[in-house]
Amino acid sequence: MEKVKELLSKIKIGNLAKKNIKGFLIIIFVILVLYFIITSIINGSRTRTCNNLRNDILSKSDSYLSDNNLLPILNGDSITIKLSDLNEPIVFKDYALTGSITYTKYNDEYVKTVKLDDASYCTTKDFTKEGEFDSSKNVEVTTLFNYFEVDSYNSKWSNWYPSEDISTEETNGVLLPLDSKKLPVIPKNAVITEYVRETKTYYSYRDKRWKWYKNNIKYSDYSSTKPSGYTYKDEATKSKTEETPWSLDYPETFDYRHIRSTTGYRWYYLDGETKVYWNNGEYTPNSPGSEYEKEFESSATMYTYYDDVWKWYNGNTKRIYSGYSSTKPIGYNYKDTDTLSYTNWTVFKDVSYVDDSNKSYREEQTDIYSRYLIKYDIYSLPVLDNYISLEELENKLGKSYEEISKDKSIKVDVSFTFKYE
Repeated sequence: MEKVKELLSKIKIGNLAKKNIKGFLIIIFVILVLYFIITSIINGSRTRTCNNLRNDILSKSDSYLSDNNLLPILNGDSITIKLSDLNEPIVFKDYALTGSITYTKYNDEYVKTVKLDDASYCTTKDFTKEGEFDSSKNVEVTTLFNYFEVDSYNSKWSNWYPSEDISTEETNGVLLPLDSKKLPVIPKNAVITEYVRETKTYYSYRDKRWKWYKNNIKYSDYSSTKPSGYTYKDEATKSKTEETPWSLDYPETFDYRHIRSTTGYRWYYLDGETKVYWNNGEYTPNSPGSEYEKEFESSATMYTYYDDVWKWYNGNTKRIYSGYSSTKPIGYNYKDTDTLSYTNWTVFKDVSYVDDSNKSYREEQTDIYSRYLIKYDIYSLPVLDNYISLEELENKLGKSYEEISKDKSIKVDVSFTFKYE
């Protein structure tokens, strides 16, 4: 019985010890969590403070370099200034800081590296972590250089193209063809340096023509039906009216009327979820614009027509007409101005065919045609087996970087490596 009591007593002590250990572990866990929270808050506050300090320094250095025209121009080139070069001291925790700022030209922007000495927790640490460029962070950049030998060439000229084939928006300062395949063919590895566009006026013409007649017989104006006072229509004068606009209204039918039909639609575009109809829902067979869609469920048949017309005369004698002619045929002294018609426009050519002998009946239109030549470079493979520093490049070529950049037979290639604190 005593042994049982002793065993129970030990079990109670063991359970109490276990409870104490669990409580102790919970306290340790809470302390650690609080420590990490407090540390994160402190580190976050310090990071914001250091970022604000860096931004303040860069704001002053931006103005200093810009005002003194010191910003690097050539890719990969850099300049370093001291904090003491700025117009006013940089103070942190009541202490005037020392250090430097380096600006490195990186394509179309700058890598700005701030190095601070003895700036408490904002003192710049070693740059050891490589990564992609991030302008929001303090980053150090290493630049290495190689170069290519460059040969320059001209393509052959393209064909001449009308204005309708040419874009209205410039590319590299030039209005190019809408279809790039119309440009001269150049090697795939070519580096285009310039598009050259040449323009020329092209001409097209058409001629007015009339029917001419010999005997001056009185005729009516054009009419589909017999006008009052006239008996006969002259088939030699047969013509037709212009076709009417498309309409939902079916026209009256006559033996001289020619009716056509097609399917018309209401057209709309979406403004959000709202349909906006063209002309308040008017029907038309043809799209009013590229932004419109046809509403298939509201299709309807539409109609258009034209009428045959003639000139009419009295008596047994009618005019003796010629065929269509721009100039007076021999023996035909009268021109029927109502029979005016036009020849088709000719193809465009780079010479005008209008002169004093034909300007009374010839009409001309012009268009600006364009043709193109491409100037381009071909680069060699990299000349150096390994990329080298700018100083080594200048020593090897015996020129300053500025002189190298102006040498059209050389193209410099810059390699950038970024490291963060």
